[in-house]
Amino acid sequence: MAAPVLLLRGEPEAAGRPRVVGVLTNAAVALPAYEGFRAGLAELGGPPVSFLFGGVIPDDAALAAEARRLVAGGADLILTLTTRAALAALEAGRERGVPVVFAPASNPLRTGLTQSLRRPGGNATGVTFGRQEARRLEWLLRLVPGTESVYVPYTRGDPSPLASLPVLREAAKTLGVSLTEEAVDGWDGLRAALARLPASTRAMLVPADPGIASHSREIAAFATEHGIALSMPHREGVEQGALMSYGFTLYGLGRQAARQALLVLSGVPPAEIPVELAEFSLSLNLEAAHRLGLDISPLMLRQAHVVAP
Repeated sequence: MAAPVLLLRGEPEAAGRPRVVGVLTNAAVALPAYEGFRAGLAELGGPPVSFLFGGVIPDDAALAAEARRLVAGGADLILTLTTRAALAALEAGRERGVPVVFAPASNPLRTGLTQSLRRPGGNATGVTFGRQEARRLEWLLRLVPGTESVYVPYTRGDPSPLASLPVLREAAKTLGVSLTEEAVDGWDGLRAALARLPASTRAMLVPADPGIASHSREIAAFATEHGIALSMPHREGVEQGALMSYGFTLYGLGRQAARQALLVLSGVPPAEIPVELAEFSLSLNLEAAHRLGLDISPLMLRQAHVVAP
């Protein structure tokens, strides 16, 4: 059964007909982006807005059905919080031309969401990431010197990590480290994979994978128990116990996307609104570093957003 529809209003209807924004996601971890989006709209002003949100929908077929429901329900724009959701929304809205703003999507060129970043050329724009993955791997290796192999689990068939893996592979080759990649099916598959990990595993990097990242807290607990240096794709994962991230905050992604959405709602075609790169920063969890016995240099601390015990 589909989740109930949540209808939230911005300004009173007296200020004008509320524009309808549908929200689509398949991962709970992405919900802070929705919160950031709403906050960004409130800060920037603009037309009154109503939100249609049917909750988190992990199943692909149900996600596609929900996208069609948002289109049929009169959405003026669909905000998507994952790459899978963006692809589903773009397909569902193709006939009626319903614009899509993604917050975020991984490598929109590789996944076919846009034709270019500067001029997307289709009916979608938003915020992307991926270029940070090479730098994230480099930071992880600086924190754990002597690491020869990094474990990289990802959700089988998910376009988001699949778009990031080539960047990681190239970076690993340059940095002289090997990647132990493993495709898993859901949380049960990941839990079984973690149980099989060799005791010698020293480092784990979770790519931008909303399905896996939705279990950041459980993965961080496993990494802590087994002495593994864990890198998550966003600061929220560090706040939940991972050692580090070099990437975005989900809340910040939503705020970025709010600017683009206001342009779309004012009549600017998504094809003419450049895709923005997420704002990246280094985040460190000092408690995790202490448990791993890692020595973090003062220079690195000055460059990082520090999550202290």
